[in-house]
Amino acid sequence: MKKTPLALALVATVLVLLATAVTLFFGRDYFYGGSIAGIVVSVIIPIIAVILIIIVWVQYEKQRTKEFKQVAEEMGFIFYPKGDDMQLRIGVTARLSDFHLFSQGRSRKIRNMLHGVSEQLEVGIFGYQYTTGGGQSSDTVRQSVIYFRSPELNLPQFALRPEYLFHKIGSALGYQDIDFESDQTGVEFSKKYLLQGKDEQKVRELFATEVLGFFEGQDGISTEGGGDQLIFYRRRKRIKPEDVRPFMEEGLEVFRLFASSQPS
Repeated sequence: MKKTPLALALVATVLVLLATAVTLFFGRDYFYGGSIAGIVVSVIIPIIAVILIIIVWVQYEKQRTKEFKQVAEEMGFIFYPKGDDMQLRIGVTARLSDFHLFSQGRSRKIRNMLHGVSEQLEVGIFGYQYTTGGGQSSDTVRQSVIYFRSPELNLPQFALRPEYLFHKIGSALGYQDIDFESDQTGVEFSKKYLLQGKDEQKVRELFATEVLGFFEGQDGISTEGGGDQLIFYRRRKRIKPEDVRPFMEEGLEVFRLFASSQPS
């Protein structure tokens, strides 16, 4: 974040803390009794703080877009600041609906897409967000995603993501979770991840010992595949522009793993 947005963020924080401190010191009744001082502290200062926070966020996102565009140019990728570009809508974004991640929530948005195509590989690196819940309980989930499409892939449909307590409860009630118990690696993998797929036998064949060992040694990874497509991400994790290359290398490692392990 540049100095100006950072300064605005600090000012907004100071205003909120000041309003809170003064209200606590003098008491809520004094400020909410209709006095000018009360109106300033309880209404105007918080409004100014909110406006400053919005300005900070907008400026921060603009700067991110500018920096992602620069990285795309350096890598020889095409850059799309928004996911509603027609070329993307009839290409990458049209195919993303096949994945579990892109069926979640509402207000789904793709931003800052770096897109590259070669003879054997199509790559898309982008930010993706969606919103769940409503009102005060609404929650916007943001993450960076890398997408691969290649004739080297012929994957059974599957979705892998970290397993939490509610998944374990769901599994006990019949919710699909493909577990491995043949060896310790499989057992440890199954403790960490929820794995689902339409054809369980083919998914089990895909997740051979090497694949299980790789994911068992990682934390927080989510990946989905099907046919010639694969995505990789960490939920709620957004990369910085300077992290595009490391993120791509991490994704390519997963791509190569599945390309070499898929059942014939």
